Amino acid sequence: MTTVQRLELLHRIADEKPINSNVGFMPAADCDDSPATRPAAGIVEATPADPTPAEAFPFAPGTEESETTGIADLVELILKRRDRVERLIRDPSLQSLLLPKFLAIALTGFVFFGVALSLVFTSAGRWPRLTPIRDLVAGEASSVVRFDSLGDSETQRRPWLDGSAEALVAAYAIGLIAATGICLPSLYFYGLLAGVRITMLDVVIQSLKAKATAAVALVGILPIYAALGLAVAIFDLPFSVRNATFWLGLLLPFLAGLFGTYSLYQGLAGFTDTLSPERGWRRECFLRRLVLGWAACYTAVTPVMIHTLWAMLDRT
Repeated sequence: MTTVQRLELLHRIADEKPINSNVGFMPAADCDDSPATRPAAGIVEATPADPTPAEAFPFAPGTEESETTGIADLVELILKRRDRVERLIRDPSLQSLLLPKFLAIALTGFVFFGVALSLVFTSAGRWPRLTPIRDLVAGEASSVVRFDSLGDSETQRRPWLDGSAEALVAAYAIGLIAATGICLPSLYFYGLLAGVRITMLDVVIQSLKAKATAAVALVGILPIYAALGLAVAIFDLPFSVRNATFWLGLLLPFLAGLFGTYSLYQGLAGFTDTLSPERGWRRECFLRRLVLGWAACYTAVTPVMIHTLWAMLDRT
């Protein structure tokens, strides 16, 4: 504090009006200072605390959690209060209630993405055609997907009529969830290997929470990709730019999956509180490596799952 500020503070103190204390005089007769009423030495009389009114706690135990377990509420919590999501899914009484809702959020987001991607392809006059994996292994093909021309405006509606668009939507929506189910046992094993006390139900709900987070992030990224898709459909861009835009759309769920991977790590890292403090900080670093290893395993399994389902459902 500078000298000028000290002087201003002293002036304000000097200008303050004195406080009148309306303390009445207590006559000596009212003060009973007899040894019987005098407190013993070293003993302080405790005054009863004012009872806390019930209005100070407007929510009964569990009321606030029950009001925030709807699908719309969970989406809002994923966007704004991820720490509260972690507290909700650690409650054993809410896990069976949250499981189908996280699954519904994930499926809705992935279906919305599949429909938007199909619209971009048909608007641009191209449609992805899969190359069998056996041809790739045998060296008879150089790319797993080729983008064929749909021709005139009449044939651009063909993918919606022959089931090709529905196959793409189902392959992504089911494949992203099914790949998680395949990798669940390894994630449970990694958690036990890190030394955290975790159950299989904890692993399932953490995985679905991560899928829901990735789906919400994917829907948030879609408007930007839709703008790129419109540019490809309207302007005569180079072939390489068009193909790069198409490939970006196919890989977009994996980019959004980074948000889900981080959410999964945050959730599993919270289980280090079940360990002793001297072990928790060491196991957290080890758990981070295990989650990254599981993410790499999931990244390898998911494209194969999507390709297999897409080829099985698309009979055109």
